[in-house]
Amino acid sequence: MTRRILTITLNPAVDVTYRVDALHLGGTTRVSDVRSRAGGKGVNVAAVVRQLGGESLVLALTTTRTPDEFGDGLDRLGLAHRLVPALPAVRRTVAVATPADGTTMLQENGFPADGTAEGGIFAALRAELPAGAVVISGSVPEGLGADVPAKLARLCLRHDVPVIADVSGAALREAAGSGAVLMPNEDELEELAGPGSEACQDLVAAGAPAVVATLGPEGAIAVTARGAWRAWPAEVVTGNSAGAGDAGAAALAVRLAEAGGTSEVDWPVALADVVATSAAAVLRPVAGEIDVAARDKWAPAVKVERIR
Repeated sequence: MTRRILTITLNPAVDVTYRVDALHLGGTTRVSDVRSRAGGKGVNVAAVVRQLGGESLVLALTTTRTPDEFGDGLDRLGLAHRLVPALPAVRRTVAVATPADGTTMLQENGFPADGTAEGGIFAALRAELPAGAVVISGSVPEGLGADVPAKLARLCLRHDVPVIADVSGAALREAAGSGAVLMPNEDELEELAGPGSEACQDLVAAGAPAVVATLGPEGAIAVTARGAWRAWPAEVVTGNSAGAGDAGAAALAVRLAEAGGTSEVDWPVALADVVATSAAAVLRPVAGEIDVAARDKWAPAVKVERIR
């Protein structure tokens, strides 16, 4: 089986990052540095997979219009891709990063997908299977059902391909019964099943092969049928937190692909990698990048404790 990692982005974006000394609400803020790139959570995952030495392919919806700023941006990033034109336009997200206050995110909801979107993304996925792993990331645009990520996950599992679902809200509720590894953040986990490792255990008992809950600067929790672990970062890191969770998903996808599925993963090692890679993303000015040297230094230093 190929070890290539596919990422699926149903609601892509053009990501703009402003770095400023301070954000002056109600006033004028001078922007010292501007970065713009093709984005969306799956794009970030694919870019980090490449930095980790893996091969990735972006599957995504895009605009039906030309020029396609999103597709052109993927070309500039050098990311292989298969795009499905089904959106009137691609949304923008803006991250405003300051030294004192961290990152403020401004996110457009996105544009509704047309009637060809679901069939198109399924056809694109079928054409690229099998794969080492698949990561389904981000929000679902209007025009697609909340069950689409779950249906995509089931298609992958019919091909014996492990899947990570990094989605939220109704899509996360649907994905919880799909057989995908769930990767919610702390707020998403609490909304779905309650706080803490007990909620993760309930989701595993209900059929999820694993749940990896990311806790920001507090690390992460991994729960499987074989046990549960908590990991803490090796150092306190400040910077641009946008894309940190995507970097963690990339690290986990590489581990799943290398192991050939969830049952053979060394979960304490994988969890340490998730935490170290997420922290290494915070050091970079834009989402979809990591400080590889920092990640390599921190991974063996992450504290991992068995909690069940």
